[in-house]
Formats: sequence, C-alpha cells, structure tokens
Amino acid sequence: MSHSEKSEPLLPPELEQSIFELTARAYPGNAYTFALVSRRIQVWMEAILYETVTLSSQKVCKSFLHAIKRRPRSFFTANVKSLCIPGDIELDHALSILTVCQGVINLAYWINRNFASPKPWPESHFSVISALRPVRLSINTTGLFGSAMPPDLTHPFFSRVSHLEIVDWPWPVLSTQFELLPSLTHLALDLDSYDEFTLNKLRHIFEACVNLRVLLCLVVDEATMINAISAITSSDRNFDHRLVVLPDSDVIANWESSLHSSERCHWTFAEVIIAAKQSVHT
Repeated sequence: MSHSEKSEPLLPPELEQSIFELTARAYPGNAYTFALVSRRIQVWMEAILYETVTLSSQKVCKSFLHAIKRRPRSFFTANVKSLCIPGDIELDHALSILTVCQGVINLAYWINRNFASPKPWPESHFSVISALRPVRLSINTTGLFGSAMPPDLTHPFFSRVSHLEIVDWPWPVLSTQFELLPSLTHLALDLDSYDEFTLNKLRHIFEACVNLRVLLCLVVDEATMINAISAITSSDRNFDHRLVVLPDSDVIANWESSLHSSERCHWTFAEVIIAAKQSVHT
C-alpha cells in the first residue's frame, strides 16, 4: 500500500470531522495534537482553537494580533465566539482585536478608563462593538463607555444578554434600569457596601426584573462576604433567596469556566446555593 493510500480517510469526511471535534471539546488541549495529524484536521482544529480567546498577557495579545495579520478577517469573525480582554491590555490593541472579532457572543471587557490621564478617550470606542449581540457579558462600564453614567440598556447591543457582570465600582449601578434587558436571567455586581440604601436597591432589582434567576454580589474576600451576609440577614432574614454573596476569585479562570457551566463557575455555584435555599423553604 502506498503512502498516499495510507493517508486517505477511512471514514466519511463529515463523520471523521465530528469525531475529532467532539473529542477535542471533550478533552481540552488535544486540539493542538490533532492539528498535527493532517492538513484537513488542522483546519477543523484551528476553528476550535480560536473559539475562545483569552488575552491573559501582553505577550498573548501581541501573538494574537500577529495571527490576525496572517489570516483573513472572515476567519476570526466566523470562529472567535468567546473573547476576554483583561484590564492590562492596551486600548489600541483591544480595539484592533474587537474590530476583527465581530462574531463574539461571550465577551469580557475589563479595561478601565483612567480619568487622570491626559490622553483623550476615543469617541468611537463603543461603536467598534455596537454591532455585537453578546449573550454573556462581563464589562467595566466606565472603560467601555468612557463615562461614569449608566449605559443605555435599550441599545440593541444588550438585547440578547442573559448573563451580565459589572465589575467596576464605584458606579451608579444600583440606579440602572436592568429591567430594560429583555433576556436577563443572571446579574453579577461588585458590591462592598450593604447598608439599607443598597439593600433597598437590590430589592428593587428583584421586583423590576421578573425573569431574574440569580443576583450575585461579589466581594473582595471571605471576611467581607461574612459581614455582607450578616448585614443582609440583620435587615431581613427572609431576603429574596435569589441573592447570593460570594468572594471574587481568579477572574479569568472563573470567566473561562462560566463558558462551560462547570462546577468552578460562580453562576453554577450560585444556582446550587439558591436551590438549597429553596429546598429549606419548601
């Protein structure tokens, strides 16, 4: 048998592709190995490898920018579905990447605006991603919109958001009309204060957002979590069971785990806590 005959696929191409893609997703990391098997498998694996892009460092960011220059824009629009841009990524680099990755449905954008900087904030900042329709969104709103004022949640950009996390504070987040988000089921806020004013604002969110299943409040550490829970129960022992307070952790690892709803994910853990609360009261 010749070498060319040995390299011919023994299965129908569609079935072979499905097997490799399912295996690569079930065992993360294997896609790199599979990509070395043959050219046709490399094409399938590259689509998977670029599904989730986490710019975990400046080095990774520059490597991705280099990849963008070597491929047509359509490749990244079609394949990049989840994108994480941490706060230490340069703004110009972030905008260049967002301009190309126009098919993203899971977006984490944590770049903050430095109001003390003399460098002007680009007016077209939000326009770069305004055509996106993310489903899961984690944002620094001040950095994204260039203002400390609440964003316009009626913009079509927010129309499909089901999971929203807002990471910047202080910010008039509690005055935002989250009920304007038609698909919102999960909301996470970084809150360190749990006075009566704040708790009343949280009550209003529950009353206004009829489809909300989880309101997750993230705090800096376990000590703050204990104090927050104590303040909540002191105010109302029957506070809405959908409220969960958790300490924040490795934000990048948590964001990546949230894409697969793994047990490490804050959303999943919060849902388990809420289910336990419900079982106690039934």
